Order: sequence, then structure tokens, then C-alpha cells
Amino acid sequence: MTHINYFLWRNTLLFSLLMTLALVGCQKEQTASKKKEQPKEKETHPMETSTPVRGDNAIYYWKTTFRFAESDSLFLADHNIKRLYLRYFDVVDENNDAVPNATLRFIDPIPRGVEIIPTVFLEHKLFTHARFVDTLPELLLQRIRTMSETHDIGPIREIQIDCDWTKGTEQPYFMFLEKLRDLLIKERIRLSVTIRLHQLNMPVPPADHGILMCYNTGSVRDYLTVNSILSARDVAPYAHRLKDYTLPLDVGYPAFSWAVCFENKAFRFLLRGLSPDHPNLQQKKDNLYIVTTDFEQEEQWLSTGMEIRFEKAEMQEIMASQALIEPQLDRHSVLLYHLDSTQLSNYTPDEIKRIYNYSPVVVQ
Repeated sequence: MTHINYFLWRNTLLFSLLMTLALVGCQKEQTASKKKEQPKEKETHPMETSTPVRGDNAIYYWKTTFRFAESDSLFLADHNIKRLYLRYFDVVDENNDAVPNATLRFIDPIPRGVEIIPTVFLEHKLFTHARFVDTLPELLLQRIRTMSETHDIGPIREIQIDCDWTKGTEQPYFMFLEKLRDLLIKERIRLSVTIRLHQLNMPVPPADHGILMCYNTGSVRDYLTVNSILSARDVAPYAHRLKDYTLPLDVGYPAFSWAVCFENKAFRFLLRGLSPDHPNLQQKKDNLYIVTTDFEQEEQWLSTGMEIRFEKAEMQEIMASQALIEPQLDRHSVLLYHLDSTQLSNYTPDEIKRIYNYSPVVVQ
């Protein structure tokens, strides 16, 4: 089968909406009396837009469940964050069909005073052929529109597509972007796309602007990699290309960590909640640890002898990467990946401010 299963798209979205319908109903009931007392405002279509201000601080939210705690609200306020890039769902290639996956489930209401940018991850295998180019843009936009209206998100001024496209998938992917952009222009919505460092060497995608992903710069599967999340040494070969890159770029920097698990030096899986202090681990060297006793973590079984490489986006690497990138760009926004209180606690408030408000170090 090489066409899109419309029944599957409709029903996976329906299931997601039913899961949150009761919550949304309660939220609307709680605010109904307040709305009756307020003067009626001019209604705005959820997809109505104007040009966003470049230079605003922003952050990603990349989970399958939307929970928004008071600490998250304080973080946004403390760092003057105006935009939240919210992952709505993924689209994956399953049995030669484009299938929506991992749709965001809303537990808490969307915060006010921050712009929401619906973000969709597309598996690059979708574009090994052009079979989804004509039908996927409309389905994707309709799904975003329905989720936004259901959860009172709007107005939508920008939609972002995240795809690790390659030379082999470039042409169908660009065709998809062109068709999606044509639809968005009619609704006055901007299209942004993620740009990985290696993609700076490739043709510019048809979009309004891009987000340069300054993370996942190394090979996570390579046993010899020291830190795959971010190394300024990996960034350096690409920085000089920014001056001539014709697509306006914002920049995303990492604020996360993970544990990379190997067995016989072969990559097995990633863990996000494992600590080097676990009693069944012993340090081998630097950030490399060895499993001394079998145990289970995050539904994964770690056997004695497996090796764990603990990686974190180190502040010195972020600063060194910014020194390479920031001077090459005109006015732009800085983003962090991503809004997670546990991960962000690895950085001081001052360090977060330094990332958002980069200034070169002056040597006297």
C-alpha cells in the first residue's frame, strides 16, 4: 500500500481527543462564568497570523504528555521566553503508510501569554519516494488545526516541521514543504524547518525560516564518541557556512543529558533517568561506566558487563559553540531543547541567562 490510510489518521486523532475531552470540558466549565462577565471580543480564527518578532527567547517542549507546573511558568517568566515550540505528534513510515504516532496528550491547559508553535516530527523514510507528497500536507494541517481548536490554542502564526532529510530524500521532502507552504500562505502562517549542521552543506529548503539544531552533533551510536550531544569541535567545520546561508536562522542549543548504553561496544539504547550514582554501576573512566550487577531501568534490562556513557550538554561546550555561531548571524532567536525541570536543574539560572543572552568574552 502506497497511499495514506485516511481512516487511521481520523481515528488516531479521535482517540487522542477523546482521552482529553473530559479535562477540556472541566476547564471550559470553570472559565464559563468568567467569560460571561467579560465584554465580547472579536473572534479570531485559530490559524490567523501576523509576522512573529525574531529575537524572542523560545524553548521546545518535546514529550508525549503536556503537563505544565508552576515551576515551568516561573522558568518562562524568569527568562522572558515568548514562544513554546510544542511537539504535537510524529509521522512515521509503517508498512509503506504514513502513520501518525506519539500524539501529544494534554493534561494541563496551555499557558497564556506565550505563543505556541505546533511542531511535527517527520521520519525521513517517508520521503524515500514521492508517494505522500500530495496527500500528507493537507492531512497534517487538518490534524494540527483540530488539535489547536480542541485545546484552545491560537492564533497559530507558525508551524514547524522537523525532519532529518538526506540527499536521497531531499527532493520529495522539498516538494512536500512547497505544498504545505502553499496551504499555510493562504492562512497567513509561516513555515519553519529544523536545519541540522550537516544540512548547511545542502540546498536550502523552501520555508520562511529555519532553526539550526546545535545539538546531537556527534554519532551517538559510536562507542568511541566522547559526547554526542554537543562538541564545539563538531560545530566548527560548519560555522563558516552560516554567513552565506540564505534561509534566516534561529538557533537551538541543548539543555539535556542522557545515558548511552553499549553491549560489546555496540549501541543498544538510550536512557534518560539513569544516574552515575546507581549502586549497580562502577566508573571505568571519565564519563564511561560499567554495569556490575544486572538490573532493570526504564523497561530496559542492563546486564553485567554492559557499558554506559553518560552525556550532558556541558556549559563550556555551549559557550564555545555560541562563540562560533552567534557572530555569523543577524538578529535571531535562541531556543533551548527542552522544557524539562529535571534536565534544566543541571544549569544555574545565570547559566541559562548566558545562553539566551550571549555576549563574547572580552580578553583584557
